[in-house]
This record gives sequence, C-alpha cells and structure tokens, in this order.
Amino acid sequence: MYLLPYSTPSLLPLFSLRCIYCYIPPQAYSHHSRLGVVAIATAMNAQKKIRVRTYRLGFVLIKIAAIGLFSVSIVLGFPAIASAESEFNSVPTRIWEIPRIDRQASAARVLLPDWSQITFSNLPAVANSGSWGGRSWLNNTPDQILQLGDISEALKPELLSLASVEQLAVSPTNLENISLAAFPLAGKQKVAKLAQIVPNLSDLKLRDVAPFASLASQVLPRGGFNIGELPISQVASEFPQFAEASLNQIDLSEFSLTQIPSLSNVNLEQFNSWQGERLADIPNLDRMPLSNFPVPVGEFGSTVMRIDAIYSTAESKRSNTISGSNIEGFAVKCDRNCAYIELDDLENIGRKATSHLEGKQWISGKYQEVRGGSGCLTGWEPTGRHPFGEAFKVVVMEPSETADTVDTALYFRFSLPCGNSPYIIGPVPFLSYSANSPIFVGRLEGGSSNSVSRSKGVASEPKSFKRSGSNKQVAATEQNALPTQQVPESKRECVQPATYVSDVDVAALSEYLANFERKGRGDYQAIGEFVCVRGARNCGRSLGRYQFMTYREDVQLAISSVPGGPDFLKQLSSGKKPTAEELFQYFPPALQDKLFQNYLAESVISTEQEIDPKTGQLFRGDRLIERVAQKHFGGRDSKIDANYSGFLGSYSLKQYGEKVRELYSNANAGNCASNSRNSDSSGTQVGYGSPPGSNSFLVNLSGFAIGIAFSLLLAFGVSALFSSSKLKSFLVLVGLGAAAALSMAKLGF
Repeated sequence: MYLLPYSTPSLLPLFSLRCIYCYIPPQAYSHHSRLGVVAIATAMNAQKKIRVRTYRLGFVLIKIAAIGLFSVSIVLGFPAIASAESEFNSVPTRIWEIPRIDRQASAARVLLPDWSQITFSNLPAVANSGSWGGRSWLNNTPDQILQLGDISEALKPELLSLASVEQLAVSPTNLENISLAAFPLAGKQKVAKLAQIVPNLSDLKLRDVAPFASLASQVLPRGGFNIGELPISQVASEFPQFAEASLNQIDLSEFSLTQIPSLSNVNLEQFNSWQGERLADIPNLDRMPLSNFPVPVGEFGSTVMRIDAIYSTAESKRSNTISGSNIEGFAVKCDRNCAYIELDDLENIGRKATSHLEGKQWISGKYQEVRGGSGCLTGWEPTGRHPFGEAFKVVVMEPSETADTVDTALYFRFSLPCGNSPYIIGPVPFLSYSANSPIFVGRLEGGSSNSVSRSKGVASEPKSFKRSGSNKQVAATEQNALPTQQVPESKRECVQPATYVSDVDVAALSEYLANFERKGRGDYQAIGEFVCVRGARNCGRSLGRYQFMTYREDVQLAISSVPGGPDFLKQLSSGKKPTAEELFQYFPPALQDKLFQNYLAESVISTEQEIDPKTGQLFRGDRLIERVAQKHFGGRDSKIDANYSGFLGSYSLKQYGEKVRELYSNANAGNCASNSRNSDSSGTQVGYGSPPGSNSFLVNLSGFAIGIAFSLLLAFGVSALFSSSKLKSFLVLVGLGAAAALSMAKLGF
C-alpha cells in the first residue's frame, strides 16, 4: 500500500487492480483467474502508455503556464513595487533604540529621519501644483518652491552667509567656481547698497573690482579721466547714476562670486528683499542638511508610541486625538470621515491599562482639515502634528485597514509681510509605517479642545476679517468671495515672490509710494519735528523713509524688539531729537521696510473687501492700487476719489491714487500675477497619490502570478532530478498546492 500517498483520484482504479495482482498468490489462481489477471495487466499496460503521453503533455503545459505567468508578474509586479519604493521611506533614516521598561526585553527600534543627511533638494517632490493667497507653486522639490522668508521664522537662514553655507553643506561647490549669475540676490542690489554692506568694498579702487568696473563702463559717460583709480565710494558719490545702478545690468555669468571681495561674508539678511529669494538660488544652500541651519531641524520632545490599529474613513466621532494645528491645538476632535491611526503605549500593555497614552488617535489630514496660518493668511490646513519643529507639518495620509499600513507626508507653508499661510504646500511623501510599528510623535501637549476638524468634502468658508462698511457691503463681499483655482497651464511658470499679497507686490508699492513723496520727506535717516496731535494726546516725531510717527503702536512694538529699543522710545517721547546713528541702530532700514510693507499688506486685505462705488464691485486690480494709495495719503477713512488736495503740492486724493497706480503699473508691466485669489481653504484639498485601492488589484494579481510561476518552476526543476514518473507527479502536485496556497493568501482569501 506504499502507493497510496502518491495516488490521486484519477489513479485509484489502477491502484486497486495493481493491488490484486500483487497480493494474490499464483498457486491460488485458477485458469480463468489467470486469464482475468492477464487481461487486467494488458489493460494496465495500455493505460500506462496513455498516462505517459498525458504526463508528458502535462509537463509541457506546465512549462508554458509557468513562463507565461512569470512574464505577467514582471509586467504587473515590478512597476507597482518600484512605485511603492520610490514614494515612501525614500528619505534618509536612522534607527533610535529605546530601552524597554522590562530590561530583559529587546530595545524598541524607532525609525527616524536622519536630518544630518536630508536637504531641501533631496526631499521628494511636492505631489501637486497649487495656488493660494497670491502664491503659486509647481510639483517640484521644496528648494525650488520655498523662499528664504518662508522658513525664516522656523530655521533663520538669513543669519547665514555664503561662506558659512559652504562650510555647512555636504559636498559643496567651491565659491570660486560659482558665477555671480548663480547668486541673483546680489545682482538685484544697487551699487550703493553693496558698498554699504560688503566689508571694505567702498575703499577699494574701482578697477580692482571687475564687476563694478564693467558696470561703470556701461552706465557712466566716457571721459578723459581715469575713474578706475578712484575708490568705489568716491565714484558712487560723484556719479549718482552709478550708485543707483543694479549689478544685474551687466552679464554676471562672466564673473565669479569671489571677484567681489568679501561678498561671501555678508549675512543674507543684509541684502534688500532677501525674503523673496528661492532656496535654490542661494549657492550650496540646497546641499545643506536641515540639522545645520541656525535653528536646526530635529526631534521636539521624546514621546514614542506604538501604532495599535489603523482605521479608514468609515469611522466617526473621535475625540481622544493628538492632531490639530498651532491655532486650534493638538486635540482637535473629528466628527465624520475620521480615518486615523490608534496609538498605544510603547510597552504594549493593552486596552485594559489606564495609561494616559492609551487609545490616542492621530487623525488623517488627507480627509480632515483644521484652521491654521496667521495674520492676513489664516485659512485651512491638513490636521497633523509638528514632531520636528515648525518648518513643516507631519500629516497622516492614507491609513489602509486591509494592508495594515499608513503613509505620512510633509506640508510646508509660505510667508508674506502680513503673516504666515497655513501648511498647504504639499504633500511631500515622507515615512510609511505598519501596524505595531513604533512612531515618533514628539511633545504631547496634553489638555483637550472644543474644536472640531472639517471634512474636506465640506464647502470652503471665507476667512473672517474686521470688515468695514455697511451690511450691504459685507454681504457683497461674502457673495463675491473667490474660490481657489488650480494653476492654469499658461501660468505654470508664473511664481510670485513672497512680497505679493493678493496680486499686489507690497514691496514694489512701498517703493513707489516712498519715491513719490521722497522730495518732501527724505530717506531712511529722515527725522521730523516733534509735534502733538489730538489735543496733545499723541506726541512724537516722524522717522525714516516712510515718516512713521513714533506714537504709533506698530512703530513702538518694532523698536521695542531691538536691544535698547525701550530706552530709545523713552527718549523720543520726552521730545529729544535722535541722531542719525541712533535712528540707524534702533530703527534700521530693514525694519522700516518691513513695517511699511506690513501696513500696506493689511491695507490691501481690508480694501479688497470694500465696494468700489465707481464699479459697484469689490476693489480689484488698478482700482485696488488707487484706493490703497488714497488711504495712505489721506487716512484710512478718507473719502474715495476725493478732489481735495493734501500736503504734496496740488495733488488731490484722486490724483494721488492715479499717479501711484500709474507708477506701479508701468514698473510691473509684464510681471506674472496669480489668477487665483481667495481666502478660503479649498486650495488645501490636495489629492495624494492614487485613490485607495486603485492599484491594489494589479499588486495582488502580480503576487498571484509570482506565486504560481515560482511554485511551478521550482517543482518542475526539482522533479527533473528524478527518473521516476511517479515521484515527478508527486512533486508537480506539491508545486500546484503551494501555488494555490500562496496565490489565495496574496488575494486575501
């Protein structure tokens, strides 16, 4: 009976006959029985020949099936695998081992980003293009999107110089091998500005600084004297057109950075308009690890939890959360569509434990959003956390109950003079986890929140402002609120600098306003007379280029932020006239510019919500520029298009606005402006990857094909080592069984 284990239902009749033939002794056979046995043996031999042919045909079919299925697995499997590998866990990581409470247990191994190897250029690209609040971005790496002002509050890049960046970067390019054209921020500076901020530059002879000598040859008239022997300061003093010339008026690609001595030692914050410069346009900054910034990226807090369970959007009414935003806190509740990961203590004590970490919920920001941003840019952003600081937000994206995995992503924000946007630039694929994996959540704030997140399927709400005007005006404002739009194809290369607020370049507008009034008001070191207004309640002086009165609250806050500023304000309030040196120390040009741009940004935001009596619509475009200028000239409550004149000669309020608009429009003709203006959050509703399950069938089908092909090929290969057809049959059957088991497991049965 040794053949029984190798038998199949199709072989059982042969087995029974063979047993009769083998176990009946010959002496017990009668003549008729012998004839019967011979007949049976003849039949068996015939069936054996048929079985051999069938067996050989079956092996041919098995070969064809195995090769075909293996080919299918290559077509279907490899792209899906490659996509999964490239999207997640593509950032450099390190392992943090945490000792267990039970010392006999092995340490917990937590996957963390290795910030000493991560740069803004080697992070994955932002998955989607977008536009919001006057800024637009393309699906590119963060260094191509973010500007210095966007990360200033979190990382302080403006404190760096090109020389320090070169020292801190990984495999940097030597500054001697970098052209001036690769540092466009320097090209935007005027000669007078560079002579002011570059150490000892003003004392050098013009001929010793090749870029300056080339610029002088273009902007200065050719005379009979040799100005190349003069110091740069003297040339700038005697020839104002040279002092006011920008360096990028010449071809900077012909010169290296080091041909302007000590340029690399100037901190970035000393350059005009440094906030609007892309990270990619600062030499070597894209190669500098995030851990090397003046305020480094790193772990904030030390809490590590375990992913206990993963839930989809079918969940609702979740209140034990640790996700939210800086505005609403990090315990924001979720009402519906609450996809989330449930977290537990690292020791895996279980649900019966009463630990304060038990059952915490990190809600998915792919489906839920919360209020975020500041100043003029408050809106909606994905719910999430900041375990690595304020430079970006970590968001749980797609929790998969079937695969027991969850993907995370990073979201960045941008900055304008009037505030910070919500974290809406993303998603940037980050780390992927599976159930029971440890995950770093950072500092747990504790406490509860009355806030409830908003499902991204809900219609967007406009940002709330302190609105002026009648109820009719307010209603018109709400009716005319514009939704966020995708960036049109024709505008895909149109990316506005950080100084834009709702299509208005407040930096440029401030420049035109200042220049327009310059003859009567002076420059950054201008100091007015001590005066009192409103019945001597407000007394002070006008200071600087924009003639800010010292009794203004925003001026006092700005000066107080400077070391020694409070004492300086006391002297001003007593009537003492400051020196030019004191003004430069306590109210420097950069602070004056920022203050005035903030003032204009707030004016733009409030004005664009008012009704223009001339058009019956909200103030937009040229009319918005005119009205902002009128408010600056005549006061916030001045009459629209009034014909009375002010301080500047015979200009009326209306004429003043038109003149500023003309200057601004002429100078900005051809500049890109976003077509998307909005104060709601629909722009934050970004897609991420494919819809759930969109490629899961291909992945499972790939696994099915691989399972069958591998099992059959292995079985065929092993069976070829044996001559016995019975043993070969057995091995092929084993292969078929293994293939079926593997494939059904892959398909989820």
